[in-house]
Amino acid sequence: MKVHFFTTNNETKASIVERFHRTLMSKLTRYFTEYKTRNYIDVIEELIYSYNHTWHRSIKIERSSVNIDNQAEVWQNLYGDLSEQKSEKASFKVGDTVRISKWKGRFGKGYENNWSRKIFTVHQFIPRIPIVYKLQALNNNVIKGTFYETEIQKVVDSGYYPVERVIKKRKIGIFCKISRLPG
Repeated sequence: MKVHFFTTNNETKASIVERFHRTLMSKLTRYFTEYKTRNYIDVIEELIYSYNHTWHRSIKIERSSVNIDNQAEVWQNLYGDLSEQKSEKASFKVGDTVRISKWKGRFGKGYENNWSRKIFTVHQFIPRIPIVYKLQALNNNVIKGTFYETEIQKVVDSGYYPVERVIKKRKIGIFCKISRLPG
């Protein structure tokens, strides 16, 4: 099995470790309740041994039984046959104008905008499962990284741009500087 090195521009997640931590804390809490103690040093190795020798429903085997000889079977149980999955149809075409979703973080406010004000164009779509898109700014600079379909929203350029400042007023019209929001 070849392993390719890659990095992401997304926030770091550790869902597998977080799930292990939740399971271990659940076992520890049951131990604390039953024995009315908070001393876990004496029992931590037994709990980890128990965790590793418990049948896992996703891989359909005990974790301690996984080795190089049965890794293909474990992979098959966990992910299935990827070649049987139907390829999706791209929702966005090259040249479509889109906005990207804002990452609000843990303390993001619900009343703040969910989408960027900047407009981008779809530069390329990569046909994999799931399909991802490469975007470019309006100044033709390609944005680093790829975006899932749920992270971009198609927009129609309405021609409305916020006024940055009024330069001069006349009887017939107004000269203003428009905020074009360069990509």
